[in-house]
Amino acid sequence: MEKTVLLFVLLLVGTVQSDRTLDRCTLAIEMDRLGVPRADLAAWVYIANHESGFQNNVISIQVDGSKSYGLFQLSSKIWCAESDDSASDNFCNESCDNLLSDQIKASVRCALVAKGRAGWTPWPIYRDFQLNRLTSVEDCFQPEIINCITNATVTNAMIDATEHGVYRAFYDYKPEFEFQ
Repeated sequence: MEKTVLLFVLLLVGTVQSDRTLDRCTLAIEMDRLGVPRADLAAWVYIANHESGFQNNVISIQVDGSKSYGLFQLSSKIWCAESDDSASDNFCNESCDNLLSDQIKASVRCALVAKGRAGWTPWPIYRDFQLNRLTSVEDCFQPEIINCITNATVTNAMIDATEHGVYRAFYDYKPEFEFQ
């Protein structure tokens, strides 16, 4: 009986996927730290919002049977390789499962590869962004706007700001995880 329960627990733990949901400022700041040009950050935030609702674990099935993965909904047919060895160009040289990680480095890197190879065409929603310029992330980089970065550091920063009359700059932000 104990072996059955242990096996079940191990199987359950092995199948748990990460389910991080970012906000616009956290995504903008993390992408900035990963070297994404600031001029493109608003577009990436707009795309992530419309493609995945800022959720890293979204998998969408397309009409051709392929799947799109992660924050930026990158196609398994072109950009990443599925674990079942489905046919893929795999231009990102990346497992599609890695695009579902809480650590967004693989998703960002693959999105940049896709943009480098195909421009913004993998994301038809970019046209709406381009026409309307509905998203800005400039406020995410203002030192006094600290409550939009993450809820992990907001309480202490707000206490410091209130007690000492100073605001922490965005570069004092410490993520809940480390970039690899």
